[in-house]
Formats: sequence, structure tokens, C-alpha cells
Amino acid sequence: MKVSILVPIYGVEKYIGKCAQSLFGQTYGDIEYIFVNDCSPDNSTDVLREMLARYPERAGRVRIIHHYTNCGLGAARLTAMQHASGECVMHVDSDDFLPMDAVEQLVAKMEETGADVVDGAYGIYFSENSTEQVLPFKGNTVHYLKRMLCHNVESNRIWGRLYRRSLFEEHQLFPIKGIDYGEDLALVPRLLYFAKRATTDAICYYYRADNNASYTHTISAKANASFLHASKVVFDFFNAVPDAKRYQVALRMGFVDLYRHARRFGMPAEKLDEMGDFWKKCLGSRLCVALYKRKHGYKLATFFYLFSRRLYLTWLQLKYAF
Repeated sequence: MKVSILVPIYGVEKYIGKCAQSLFGQTYGDIEYIFVNDCSPDNSTDVLREMLARYPERAGRVRIIHHYTNCGLGAARLTAMQHASGECVMHVDSDDFLPMDAVEQLVAKMEETGADVVDGAYGIYFSENSTEQVLPFKGNTVHYLKRMLCHNVESNRIWGRLYRRSLFEEHQLFPIKGIDYGEDLALVPRLLYFAKRATTDAICYYYRADNNASYTHTISAKANASFLHASKVVFDFFNAVPDAKRYQVALRMGFVDLYRHARRFGMPAEKLDEMGDFWKKCLGSRLCVALYKRKHGYKLATFFYLFSRRLYLTWLQLKYAF
């Protein structure tokens, strides 16, 4: 089973050496590597080539594709997908790294289960001496999606998972150019809606929490606009699926959290009102939104939101417990 590892590159000179070493040193053999240099302003690609020179047996399986203008993370992921030829794909951010047996573990679980997506456990890397393990969610996929759509409950990470490439192609779901912050939010829930999913408790990814220049540490007006776009893609998708009613409460929770995000990070709240009126069908979401729109309503709205979300998550836990 051939695996394509897809890696966007931008401003990671400090980290890409460790990332590349972990990729080229994988115990699994049948891997192609596609790196997309999105006009990185530093020496990231030079460091990558220096590391590749230590693994001559991998050289014929490596492609470095260059964007000639900076197109953003979404476009870099899309370019990598367009050049992938493996039966499976794995997205890796170039400031993160993998355990040496990560691909082997994920492929073994996919072959064992016939899954479309395999989620591995991952480690949050704070320093050489400090990591925190996060196990994958093992419950029903509908339960998982509902928790994910609430926002800030389950990670919608694109990394740390092995995907069958056919899942993207059969449903024409790909990274979206222009969505750079929240690009995984826009894609992963939609993929999982169609996927048979399996998990492994083996750590298959290390996510760096010590890179303050990464997308997740940078909230700007451009990032807010991207996050809004990603959220709209997800809301529109789950409001249009045949079983849309099943996801309505979770979508409303996610919509209220968008208002909370808007108040915290300066997103123009009026743009949120253009995302549809599905949330108006619930008194609780209308109340929270009204409070978030008030100058001094943030704390009260957040209290109601977090309380109602806790009740909803408890109800989900009971509903899917058996």
C-alpha cells in the first residue's frame, strides 16, 4: 500500500530538519514524499535537501514543488494532493514530526480494518522533556462529528490521520485555496461524514506547541476571514446532507462559538449574520447571540453557552454510551 506524505513548507527553517528526518527514517518502505514550497522566505528547502542527502535510498521518492507566488496553506495542501499518487495520503505540517513507526502503525490498522480513515494517538510536544499524549476518539462517527461541529471539543486536525486517497476523489472534497486558518475545519468533518473510521492508540504524530509563528498561534483579520469562510463551508455542507436534522444542535453550538470568537478576536459580527438563519430556530442560540452583540454581554453569553454545551455533551455521552 503506497502512502503519499504531503508537506507544505513556509518559514520553518528551524524545524524542518527534525521533521524531514522523522519522515525519511520511517520503518515503512512504500512512501512517496511531496513537499510544496509556498515561497518560503528562509532557507527551509536548503535544510530539507541537506537532510535528504543523508537518506539516498529515499531520494527517488521525493518531490519538491515550488509555488512562484505565496498562495497560502490551503493552496499548498491542494497542490500536494494534486500530485499524490499513493493509495493513501498523510498530511504532515513541516514544524511537526513523526515517530519512526508511525506510517507502519497506521497502514497496519487500515489493512486490518478496511477503514477509509485511521486516527492515531498524538503527542503535544512542549520540549524534549515534556510531551502530552492525546488518544483518538473511539466512539460512533456521528457522535464524533457532533462533538467536532460544536467547536473546541474535538480536534478537527488534518494531520495524524491516514486517509484513502479515493475518499477525497470520490466525493470531490479537497483543501480549499484561500482557506489557510481553519483549513482542516473546512475539510475533515466533511470527509469523516462519508468515511469508515478506525483508531490506534499508538502515537503516530507529534504536534509542536512551541512554534509561536504557526497558524494556530496567529490570529489576524485575514485569519478571522479564513476561519469564517471555513465555518460557512461546514455549515452549508451539514445543512444540506440528507440527515441534516441530526446535526442541527451541534451546528448551533458551533455558530454561537463563532460569535464568541468574533468578540474575542475582532471578527466583524455582522458577517456572521450572512451565514444563514438555522441558528434562529433555537431560543438558546438566539439568546446567546443577542448577548454577544451587546457591549457588556460577553461574560453572561459565555456562561450560557458553556453551560448549554456541557448539557448537550453529557446528553450525547448518554445517548451513544450503548
